[in-house]
Formats: sequence, C-alpha cells, structure tokens
Amino acid sequence: MDDDPLFKKFCEESKSMSLVHLLETYASVFHAAFFIMGEDGPYVSDQELRDWLNWCVFYGRPREEYPLANRD
Repeated sequence: MDDDPLFKKFCEESKSMSLVHLLETYASVFHAAFFIMGEDGPYVSDQELRDWLNWCVFYGRPREEYPLANRD
C-alpha cells in the first residue's frame, strides 16, 4: 500500500506486537479507542486491521483518514 521505506520498516518491526498491543498504542496516541461502542465495523481481517493500525500510528492520523477506510 505504501512505498515509504520507513513505514515498511515500522511494519516489519511491529510484527511481533499483538493486535491488543497495537490497539492500546492507537488508544494512547489518539486518546480514543479504535473501535467505537455502538458502531458497526470495521469488518476486516486481522492482517488488514494490523495494517490499518500501523498506518494510523506511524503517520499520526486517525482511523477515518486511512486510505482504505471507506472502501466498499
């Protein structure tokens, strides 16, 4: 998805982190949970969720700004 070598390195280094840890990191960075109570979705695979969280944390952008967030 991204040709940024620093982002690729970040993703490689975060492979050992659990999804729970990535979700906690997101919450710490944005002072908000990734999943919102009472809201459906997102319905993605574990790998897609990992990619999404990595992108948000690395670029400091919330989940709504993820390039694939609104895909059908």
